[in-house]
Amino acid sequence: MKLNSLLITLLSVASATASFAGTSSGKAPAACAPCVEEKTLGIVTIGYDTNYVYRGVNIATNLVSANLDVPISLDSISKDLSLVLSSWYGASDDAVTNFGGGDYQELDLIAVLQKKFGAVTAGLKYEHYFFFADASGIKDINELGVTLSTSIKGLDLAAYVGYDFTAEGFYYEGSVSHTFKINDKISLVPGILISFGTDYYGVDGGNTIKPSLAMPIKLSKAATLTPYIAGNLPYGSLDSLGQQDRVYGGVALTVTF
Repeated sequence: MKLNSLLITLLSVASATASFAGTSSGKAPAACAPCVEEKTLGIVTIGYDTNYVYRGVNIATNLVSANLDVPISLDSISKDLSLVLSSWYGASDDAVTNFGGGDYQELDLIAVLQKKFGAVTAGLKYEHYFFFADASGIKDINELGVTLSTSIKGLDLAAYVGYDFTAEGFYYEGSVSHTFKINDKISLVPGILISFGTDYYGVDGGNTIKPSLAMPIKLSKAATLTPYIAGNLPYGSLDSLGQQDRVYGGVALTVTF
């Protein structure tokens, strides 16, 4: 499957899912569902990544992806309660050997129920991963987790704990970031994430450290272009499993409607 045909497929998926429900979210929100305005119907994101590095594992190169986030108001139940439904689809011609060494496709379906407790937002997140790859033995994944997020003196803090029913193990991560506003259209967002695992696909202890720098560029009221660069620094168990340090990057176009 060549890159141009992948892009056509992704755009078709984005269009189809956008007409499906009319609201918002992203790939696999690390710790919390995205914050969206009450009147937002949805958020569509089309992206490209030089490497698809997920939770410290390099899965494929030259990944193209499409994502739809749909926020659903639950004001009739509680003003502090909300639900975000998300779908993410990614595809590549270049999966690494452990993932088939050829075409790679993945579809994630996500639901996050979250509630505000003062300055802290807590959420219950469910995610199902569907894999379409040349490698045999790659099983679909079900994961249930808890998210926490808050902002303290300009620092955005987030944490996530998830139980993977396929691996029968736990994944943990915490992250911090800060937004530096350059002008009305451009910002710089440095951040760092650290993760751990317990009986999580061979990881029992340290997983990875991910420093990153994003530059959101506001193209219009509804559209934002965000190039980024990130590092993957496996340590502990994941390092022992042979994952390599690497620098990678990408760009995403996000449109709110």
